[in-house]
Amino acid sequence: MAQNPRDRAGQAFDLLHRKVTERLATIAEQRRVGYARPWRWAGDGGFLIVHDDDESVARDVTLEYVHRLLTLDLPHLRDEFARLGIEGSLRLRVAVHKGAIRYRGEGNEGTIYSPDINFVAHLEKAAPPDTVAVSSDVVRVAGPYAELFTPVGEFEGRQIHLFAADTRAGGAAAIWLATRGLAGGVPVHGHVERPSQLEKTRMIRAATTEVVDLGTSLRTASRYLVTTERPAHFRDAVLDFLDRGGSYRCVLMDPTSEATRLLSAQRGEDLAGKTREALTDLRRFKQRHGAAADRLEVLQTPGYPGMACLATDLDDPYAVILTSPYLMAPPGPRDQLERGDLPHYLVARDAGPLFDRLRSLVRGFATSAVERVL
Repeated sequence: MAQNPRDRAGQAFDLLHRKVTERLATIAEQRRVGYARPWRWAGDGGFLIVHDDDESVARDVTLEYVHRLLTLDLPHLRDEFARLGIEGSLRLRVAVHKGAIRYRGEGNEGTIYSPDINFVAHLEKAAPPDTVAVSSDVVRVAGPYAELFTPVGEFEGRQIHLFAADTRAGGAAAIWLATRGLAGGVPVHGHVERPSQLEKTRMIRAATTEVVDLGTSLRTASRYLVTTERPAHFRDAVLDFLDRGGSYRCVLMDPTSEATRLLSAQRGEDLAGKTREALTDLRRFKQRHGAAADRLEVLQTPGYPGMACLATDLDDPYAVILTSPYLMAPPGPRDQLERGDLPHYLVARDAGPLFDRLRSLVRGFATSAVERVL
């Protein structure tokens, strides 16, 4: 939709719908199945039902259909899209499940509902592009089609098997792993490097009660607060947040601690000196803004946090933690990554135990064994 005029995008949707329905109708007629048609179609996809009193007939129609859809129809659709000048790449995700459906009404005007419908809808969203994901319930009755599918992992309590249209991209297990991650994984927003000052400013402006800025020396944050650049987006956001009654806590390493000495030796840098420079800038910020900066606290910890972290409203439903674990690579002849070049991750409550553990770490460094210096 974003890459094509509306009429051309509509043409693409029409082509997809026609190919999907024609293929299903052809196989259904050949196999003389009792019922096989789209129940609902929403432009770029839909929900199809196949049923027969003989389950093997419904099985054969369904699995032959999805196999041909990906191996025959998808390449033909791509060729047709290219011929018509439709921009973008067509990718298809397909999910298959079997189960009981409750029905009320007449014909296609009725309503259907079932936990199995919810499951297969979720599975379709989880399926990697250009694959067919099927539940173990399907594989158990798949007969000669079972060899098409590879067991790849678990989804919502069921074992999932996958057929990939293009095996050159790797085995089905590798495709699922690259798309879904390891078992027990949670969604996290990944950033290739430190988000910009403007993005951090968004976080401060969205905060309501609490910000914790945690790191080794907080050199970047302290510079933002005393910058001579105009507009000073980050500084102004912090002042506005403090004016709204928020609490802003900066937690950095004690420049005189043993942990700082050891880390400085490992990194080959004057970490204590950088920390003192940051403290000077933070002191200057508080002096410049007087009472307006009273709720900005600067705390020192004798320990090593092991990460950079900007966290907001840790006890609220929409708390977020922007974090980057520090790499402990010693200095050497090769190019060294700056701290800002390391991957950063934005973690929200939806991450579950991961968020809880990060919050516990941040809380610990912000409240335990710390000394307020400003």
